[in-house]
Amino acid sequence: MIYRLEPKNTVNLKATGIDRILQNGRNILSVVIGEVILARRIGINGDIVDSPLNRSAALMNIQTQFKKYEPRLKIHKIEYITDHQRGTLKPIMEVSIIE
Repeated sequence: MIYRLEPKNTVNLKATGIDRILQNGRNILSVVIGEVILARRIGINGDIVDSPLNRSAALMNIQTQFKKYEPRLKIHKIEYITDHQRGTLKPIMEVSIIE
């Protein structure tokens, strides 16, 4: 089954199973490296966040983060919503769960 992921800053501490795995993926997309106190290396590279529209660097960073911190998610597709005025990219992903 294919799921759609996008950044979201809410956490359900009681999430289990598939919901927990998908929440972990959303969390990776929602934080900048260094923001999570007990896991400082999780998140999107801050240099990418501050760079204007660097899609290839963002793609490599997201793939590396998912392989390391949530290997149960397989990435099928990454698209971006681009805000040219702010110079930002919002990743929207299609993923499946590896069982």
